[in-house]
Amino acid sequence: MSSSIGYRVGLAVAIALTLLMASPPVEAQAAAPADASRSCRDASGLWDAACLRAQYREVRARWPTPTIDPGVRWSEWSAVPSASAPPETWTASNPGQSQLNADLRQPAIVTLGAVLFADPRLSANGKIACASCHQPEHAFSDGRALAVGADGLMGRRRSMPLFAAPFAPVLFWDGRAASLHEQVLGPIADPREMNHDLASARARLADLADYRALLQAAYGDAQVSDARIARGLAAFVATLRPPETRFDRFLAGDTAALDDREMIGLHLFRTEARCMHCHQGALLTDGQLHNIGLSFVGRRNQDLGRYEVTRAPEDIGRFRTPSLRGVSRAGPFMHNGIFPTLVGVVRMYNAGMPSGRVPAGTTLTARKSPLIQPLNLSPDEIDALVAFLGSL
Repeated sequence: MSSSIGYRVGLAVAIALTLLMASPPVEAQAAAPADASRSCRDASGLWDAACLRAQYREVRARWPTPTIDPGVRWSEWSAVPSASAPPETWTASNPGQSQLNADLRQPAIVTLGAVLFADPRLSANGKIACASCHQPEHAFSDGRALAVGADGLMGRRRSMPLFAAPFAPVLFWDGRAASLHEQVLGPIADPREMNHDLASARARLADLADYRALLQAAYGDAQVSDARIARGLAAFVATLRPPETRFDRFLAGDTAALDDREMIGLHLFRTEARCMHCHQGALLTDGQLHNIGLSFVGRRNQDLGRYEVTRAPEDIGRFRTPSLRGVSRAGPFMHNGIFPTLVGVVRMYNAGMPSGRVPAGTTLTARKSPLIQPLNLSPDEIDALVAFLGSL
């Protein structure tokens, strides 16, 4: 193994083992908040940050009630479950859950996955690793508008951050993978990503002495299979956690962790900006798919999202809600990387995410979610909301 590969392998293993030992503790689900409709605006309509801070100093069940439309299920914010907590308490309930839960209790399987994640030899040309597109400094995205894979081919969508992966009921932007095991194998064979058919990938790994030792430690023999590759990668990805932030300190009761502008932004996020409809719970995502108006149906940049998997008309333009953990480092934003900055994202939401004119003759209709509405936030409120997003 080359020194550069060895360095990346060491980094990945260190990330996995450190996070297994040092992730933040599990926090219990909060009760439904009581109504807290006291106004924290002054006579001129400006927000009083001290008033808001006092309200959020209460126990979470007494925080101001978030703005949630009737019939929408939501969950309160909470700490991210530790990777060392019993997996049954936090992994997604999907077809791979029981196997993932078992593998997370086997450090040798997690270590195998860490090595695979960092190793470019998993790609056909030996130059692209999972870690090439999922980098810690970018919240395990890559800082590009669209993913770039083997031989310089560009994908259709942005590399999705990974923090929510083990918690998600379905994966990829369009929800086409039913489990984390299915998801981690997809990029290996994808011609625009690692471009390595699985049979050839298995054969390459079987010829490498370092993998024979890793497989022996993980599974008791050195046999290579698609399932074993998937199990290792899935177990490693499931250990990834966002670093502790000032937002986490706020959740733990330190209301001074956020400055006045961020405090106002937090309250707007939960109320007038309507963000809590989709960005909720520990990972700040509902794990669902929504059409927010960015399918570009009938135009050059058309991407129909979930519809391309199901062909169900109601799925046109629906994409999975990403986690906002580490969002300030995860740009460019949206499935197509169309927004280079968070302020641009917030301004478009403020305008109700206008979709533009659909060309005449277009046979498909993308129905934007009713959750997307004009917000009428002021420029100062937009700045406060962006400041809060920077604390996540």
